[in-house]
Amino acid sequence: MSTLRNPVLRTWETALTEHSISVRTARRLVREQLTSWGWAGDPVDDLVLIASELVTNAVVHACQGSGEVRLYLQEFGGDCRLEVWDPCGDLRLRRPHPRRFGEGGRGIELVRRLAFDFGVIARRDAGKRVWVRVLLDPSEGPPPPGS
Repeated sequence: MSTLRNPVLRTWETALTEHSISVRTARRLVREQLTSWGWAGDPVDDLVLIASELVTNAVVHACQGSGEVRLYLQEFGGDCRLEVWDPCGDLRLRRPHPRRFGEGGRGIELVRRLAFDFGVIARRDAGKRVWVRVLLDPSEGPPPPGS
């Protein structure tokens, strides 16, 4: 399904304001972009949910009045990398202990479970990027190196 004879690197990015409305905007924009690239089904839903969680974390915990969160997508041959940049260079991902019936504290664990791969790149003077990879068809595995 996702194996292409001549895969093309596709990229997309946008800046979002430090506001709760940006979470809804991120979900809509990620869905629209992935759909325009031919993605459908569970991988799109997973990436939309991941974007929602990561943008929420950036807006609530990391923006600190900077006014901006950046969202990036890169797709190559059925392997999609989503990144959320925020201005906080703190490498620690806050993982509060969720309360039994509380709403918060489960986002990063959810992201980890949905993603094929996951990580953080941080520089104190340049903020941090939380990134995930999701495969269009997880049964195919990642594209071979150099393809």
